[in-house]
Amino acid sequence: MKLVCPHCNVKGSIDDKYVGKKLKCPKCGQSFTVTEEKAAQVAPPVDDPFESESAASPPPLPSSSNPDEQVNETKTCTNCGNSFPEDELIELEGQQICATCKPIILQKLKEGTVATDSGSLEKGIAGQYSFQIGEVLSEGWAKVKGAKGPIFGGVFAMYVISFFIMFIGGMLIGLLGLNESGIVLAIISQLGLQLIYAALTVVLTAGIMMMGVRRASDESINFSMLFDGIAQVKPLLIAMILQTIIIMIGFLLLIIPGIYLSVAYGLTIPLIMDKELGPWEAMEASRKAIHHSWFQIFGLYFVMGLIFMVSAIPLGIGLIWTIPMGTIVLGIVYRIIFGTEE
Repeated sequence: MKLVCPHCNVKGSIDDKYVGKKLKCPKCGQSFTVTEEKAAQVAPPVDDPFESESAASPPPLPSSSNPDEQVNETKTCTNCGNSFPEDELIELEGQQICATCKPIILQKLKEGTVATDSGSLEKGIAGQYSFQIGEVLSEGWAKVKGAKGPIFGGVFAMYVISFFIMFIGGMLIGLLGLNESGIVLAIISQLGLQLIYAALTVVLTAGIMMMGVRRASDESINFSMLFDGIAQVKPLLIAMILQTIIIMIGFLLLIIPGIYLSVAYGLTIPLIMDKELGPWEAMEASRKAIHHSWFQIFGLYFVMGLIFMVSAIPLGIGLIWTIPMGTIVLGIVYRIIFGTEE
């Protein structure tokens, strides 16, 4: 049957089954209910001399085999990425889910293996986020399965690599300083070695932290991610140097500012890696976002620290589980505050 929008008079065709339903005009965006009266408000007959003039004024509704596509907006399913009419999606834990993905997401929620909330850079800085410490810890523990190897292996490899660099470098510098002519060279070499060590440490730390971020968003992780920070080594190194200097100054100023900044700058590295922010921009974004819930985040880290201490008692065996858990917990906090980029 023919149909005319009562707001802008744009004309189109629609199936009779939509009589009595509320539709949205694609031209003016106004909603109206389809009635027999509105359906009868069509253009005059062909023999009417004003027909061509009145018909040319408003553009016709776009032709489509599916009337829903003319009047309903489409949205994307968060899980599968396919587009559906808005009325065919349901909101589940803050996500838009299609009927096909609904049982899959419900099962993942039951198992605690799906991210149910995700922020953004703008929302994070504005403090538009919330979480419960117990829920974050529970989700972090649930996501440890399948992540122990890459994360714990990455932490272990970082310490082994760092040890050998400092050990071998120290031996070489010691040999250079055996005579007076080599003292200056030994000092320069020592500074160079410290710079290399700092760059390597921050790169490997960034790789481990991003494993936690990706796992927190239900993405697969592997050991090779340990070296993903190489591409961002310059901003990572600059950020580490700036943080170290500022935090040291904070500790000199009655300690409390140093503690505050140590927590506030905690998400700088993933912001550089994930959002590709500059060093200072990432530091300020992390500080401004965490400032809104500083005590809660400090409390979360404090509880996680106690878990580390308890797990280390039986010969450190428990750390095989708690180190990946702590890394994922940090990733969950990042996901809740800032969201993650694909």
